[in-house]
Amino acid sequence: MRKYRFTFLFIVLVQLIGYTQEKDIEIELLKKLDSISKSSSIARHFASLYFETTILSIDFFATADPAVKNFIERLENNFAGFFFRSADAHFNKTAIPVVWQSYFGDSTLSPLQYKLLGINAHINGDIWQALTSEFSGKELMENRITYLRFQKGLQKQYQRFYNDYVSSNLKTGLLNNTTLGLTKIYGKMMLARWRKRQLRLAILYHTDKKRFDDALGSLNRKREELNRLILRNL
Repeated sequence: MRKYRFTFLFIVLVQLIGYTQEKDIEIELLKKLDSISKSSSIARHFASLYFETTILSIDFFATADPAVKNFIERLENNFAGFFFRSADAHFNKTAIPVVWQSYFGDSTLSPLQYKLLGINAHINGDIWQALTSEFSGKELMENRITYLRFQKGLQKQYQRFYNDYVSSNLKTGLLNNTTLGLTKIYGKMMLARWRKRQLRLAILYHTDKKRFDDALGSLNRKREELNRLILRNL
């Protein structure tokens, strides 16, 4: 995984060097994630996974047209800010956003628990906020396909992530074997469903506040229940 990480980073940086000044934002984003991933903070566990996801996104959209790249770069930069602010709050011992409290509330968890808690917080807690704070409802509808396209790239990373932890974690390994690998398929389906739900939530935020409030309340309850399952069972 480490060899893959640095080889891929080198390729992406070569792609970025000499591009427009907009690419400086992506380079700074990678540098900050890499720095956190090498720190002693418990934020390092999710930062390492997020680093790889960001590289994957940059590479996935490398040949996209300027309008698509602009949407993705704006989303990447705004989205990452939610994790950075939570990590900074933990470091500075200030109030941590609700969606990240399970992650930063315990310093004794396993790397797998931190990564899963981070995925749950960032996907099921941060995406809709990043979408609504950066884009209008019209922009979200216009870029709906672009947002959903990246699911193909995420499935590749999910495959690597799952294989790494099935081989190193007894409970997930047993679960995979007893279900004949169906847990892996279910995980891919849930990841796609979560991201679609965040887009629908963001669109409702702009179009129907009543339905948005109801959907957000339901989502918050599901997110916290998943946190409890991760903390109890892994």
